[in-house]
Amino acid sequence: QVQDAGLIFLSAMARDIVLRCQALGVTDDASILATTTIGLSLFTAILGAALIGIGKYKLASYCQLLPSAVVGGYLAYIGFFCGQAGLALMAMVDVTGLSQWYKFLDPDALKLMAPGVLGGCVIYFSVRTFRHMAVLPSTIAMLMVVFYLTLWATGMSVEEATQLGWINPTVESPSWYHTWDFLQFDKVVWRVLPSQIFTIVAMISVVALSSSLDIAAIEIEMKRPLDYNHELTTVGFSNIVSGLTGGYTGSYIFSQTIFSLRMGIRSRSMGYVIAAVSLVTVVLPFNVLAYIPNFFFGSLLMMICLDLMFEWLIDVREKVTPAEYLVMLLTFCLLQVLGVEFGILAGICVYVVVDRLGFDVGKKDTTEDDDVMGCYE
Repeated sequence: QVQDAGLIFLSAMARDIVLRCQALGVTDDASILATTTIGLSLFTAILGAALIGIGKYKLASYCQLLPSAVVGGYLAYIGFFCGQAGLALMAMVDVTGLSQWYKFLDPDALKLMAPGVLGGCVIYFSVRTFRHMAVLPSTIAMLMVVFYLTLWATGMSVEEATQLGWINPTVESPSWYHTWDFLQFDKVVWRVLPSQIFTIVAMISVVALSSSLDIAAIEIEMKRPLDYNHELTTVGFSNIVSGLTGGYTGSYIFSQTIFSLRMGIRSRSMGYVIAAVSLVTVVLPFNVLAYIPNFFFGSLLMMICLDLMFEWLIDVREKVTPAEYLVMLLTFCLLQVLGVEFGILAGICVYVVVDRLGFDVGKKDTTEDDDVMGCYE
């Protein structure tokens, strides 16, 4: 699915392409749009080819040397990130870090967030208590039932709920078969695209690392080694297909994979079901999101937040050495300050320093029954 690491670079490139087109005197909106959309799709395909090359020459294997304490800090950060995104979605505010959390203290924001936070807690503790694959979909369905029963009891319409902020306002979008109307090759300003070469190289490096971290997270959950090069090659082929069909960068959505594993789902049929539902959602003549409350998505994100943060900041304390837990906490904090790429590098530096000081950072072999592996070495 769509990966934020790649989209950050695509966003920067889109902005730069527009500015460069305007600097060249291109004022035709159709030309600027065609140059941007086709350029981003082309860069996505290039990314895919590069990831295949990395996998072919087995360069992804080096990511297996990442200490699990650093990966654990990353997983806790992903949980925090999901929780923050869920709160921002429900409160309908833009929040990108702890410095902006004051926006959540607005009375209206607190009112909009309360059902999602409560729903996320209910889902999390239900799944944790009743280990059955039917628990998660049942609690999710319950949220929708409660919402519409509340609307019916209060006499409130969907339109009124949207105006009050319970449902995100949607705009009418063109039919799915008009998706490729803007991909007009005859209007592309080709001489602008080579200027993005350095950004493309940076994107390849970051996406390769981010995808490898996703694979590492899944590997820890499965408690068996994965072939990083093979998995990265799969991601590469997916990006080539996406780019050649007008799409953008993507990778594994490891949180969904982890929850599927914990629900006991091991069949590939789940992937086919998700693909089919996504396809139906796209081709439907109306916007499904116009009928789904924000706290529905917010509660799922809060559940992911609680699960990952509880496991990698609280439950893990009894399974690792004190020094390893310290590395995990420091990595989590460094990711908050430095971002994913530099935060991971800083976490590795902390791991090396603590190890050199003679502390036990969990490099000893562990048994198959252990929930946390010491290190990928």
